[in-house]
Order: sequence, then C-alpha cells, then structure tokens
Amino acid sequence: AAPGGATGPSSSAPSPAPSAPRSPSPDVAAPSSSPNAADPLSPQRANALQMLSASYRNLPCASDGRRKRKYVPRNPYVHVDTRGHAAYPMQPTRNYEGPEMFEKYDLDTLFFIFYYQQGSYQQHLAAKELKKLSWRYHTKYLTWFQRHEEPRQTASDFERGAYVYFDHDSGWCSRIKPDFAFEYQFLEDEPM
Repeated sequence: AAPGGATGPSSSAPSPAPSAPRSPSPDVAAPSSSPNAADPLSPQRANALQMLSASYRNLPCASDGRRKRKYVPRNPYVHVDTRGHAAYPMQPTRNYEGPEMFEKYDLDTLFFIFYYQQGSYQQHLAAKELKKLSWRYHTKYLTWFQRHEEPRQTASDFERGAYVYFDHDSGWCSRIKPDFAFEYQFLEDEPM
C-alpha cells in the first residue's frame, strides 16, 4: 500500500504541487485565474495591488541614505549653574570632525571610533590616523596589526614575524603574535 492509504493510480490522492509559474511568451495570452476574465479582483488581491502601487510611489531616493547626521540629545533638559548658564556644552565641538583633532587622540580613542562609529566620516578619519601610526588593517581578521619588529621572512605575497594586534573582541587591548604570517592579499591598502 502506498503512503496515506492510497492503493493505486485511481485513488483521489492529492496531485503534486505545480511547478513555479513561467512568464508567458509574448504571442500567447496568459490564462485567467478565474473562470470569467471580466470578474473583479478579490478584495485581498485588490488591497495587495494598492499596497504595491503605494510602495512604488514612495520609493526612497538615492540621496536619502546620505544624510549628514547631526547630534540631537535624547534628553533636552539643560542643567544650569547658579548664574543661569548651561553647565555643559549644548553643541558638539566644531572641530570634532576635523582631521587635526584626530592627531591628538590616543590609540584607545582611535580604535573606539573605528569600531563603534562604523560607516561614518569619523571612522574614516580614525583609520587614516591609525595608518599614519603604522597600523595596518587585516581584512580577514577585521583587526589592526602593527609590526613589533622587522619581519623574519619576507616573500612577494606575505611577511612573517612578530606583530602587535588590537584585540577588540575579548580584551580591548594590544596583544603580541610572535610568529604571524601577514598575507598581503588581506592588507587593506585603499588610499586615504
């Protein structure tokens, strides 16, 4: 006996699911899904078509994703001192986005900006400053490396030696890999 109690081809077992619909050729008319082609759409299908039409009319523009994000405080309450002046700055520092400011930051700050402000102009400036400080980004391990000493072995596609790397996952600190092969194919070397 066949599964489901069917005993032969004459049983009323469900037919296999139809294959994916094919797009009709230009010279053949598409078959109607209802027996009478003049019938109106079902309410669910009409609603779906209205929703598709509305979403098409409201497609985002390419420029929508490139807005400059300005700092807006979540809590606009201003703490004032005894003279009535704001006790802390109300606007971000103007030269925060300036490259000269990033030259003054220490390594921890640069790494923090790089890993926690992804996709921003500040991340670009932090990466640029790290490269000035002889750090190199490894695209396979997604972390920064710096030579600890001159490489013991150098080839056309890699160099082997002791490297310092920044461990942002487990320790937020610099660690040493005494025998590491840095393959040049994983070196991020876009001009800054």
